[in-house]
Amino acid sequence: MTALQPYTPVDPLPPIEPVASRLRDDRFVALADGLQRRGGLRGRAGRFTARARVAAARTALAPRVAAPLADLPHVAVTVPDTRSGRRLAAKYSGRDRGVPRDLAVSVLPLPEEPEAYLRGKSKQALRTNSRRAREQGVTCRTIDPVETARRLEQVVPGPWYQAVVPGAVADLTAGLCTGWVAEDAEGTTEVLALTSAAGPLARLDLMLSAPGREGDARYLLSAHVVTELAATDARLLAVEGALLLSPGLRHFQHLLGFGQAELEVRVA
Repeated sequence: MTALQPYTPVDPLPPIEPVASRLRDDRFVALADGLQRRGGLRGRAGRFTARARVAAARTALAPRVAAPLADLPHVAVTVPDTRSGRRLAAKYSGRDRGVPRDLAVSVLPLPEEPEAYLRGKSKQALRTNSRRAREQGVTCRTIDPVETARRLEQVVPGPWYQAVVPGAVADLTAGLCTGWVAEDAEGTTEVLALTSAAGPLARLDLMLSAPGREGDARYLLSAHVVTELAATDARLLAVEGALLLSPGLRHFQHLLGFGQAELEVRVA
């Protein structure tokens, strides 16, 4: 499981300050809801965001597109020039439905002390929901590529299969991803997750609840993944696409402590 092997970067990542969540900011939510309705940024809006980013623009689009994004912090991270590092850098280039993939990335600085993640008032809901899952007999663990692929085939909905499973299986086989599962006492999948990592950067590639099991287990698995990653050299967990999330996923990411930033991934 390559993603969990400690790696010491040539240039250690400076401590990353907490990044504020925009997922309950009215302007950010309004923009995200609009993108959901339209299926992404198109035409002039897409060109504005891709070319001008969030700088002031001589266009009527500026108040609607730039204002919610104008003060997003810039977070830069350097990954090693390896297959894993280049793969991660590629994940934050280009666009998804017109939105630059490095814009409004959800980022979570990983604590030096893994147990610190669950401390504090802001994590009360995460602790409560995780406890409920444990009381229901749910446990979490990493799983090997073969088991991950088998469970993926069981939980990925048919319409998503071709878009998700072949690529994920290829990454697992190549040692580029790690599989995680939350399972009930009988070993049945509750939630499945994939992560990848290179040096100080980790990415949440996928988190998916099994059909009919959208409950507290995802909170327990999220806490498990974060604390396990924090015990490695990874210092930042990222997942792109905050502007394209459904309201339910925005709420979930907010409870986990993700903030939004413009993420620059350098390869060296």
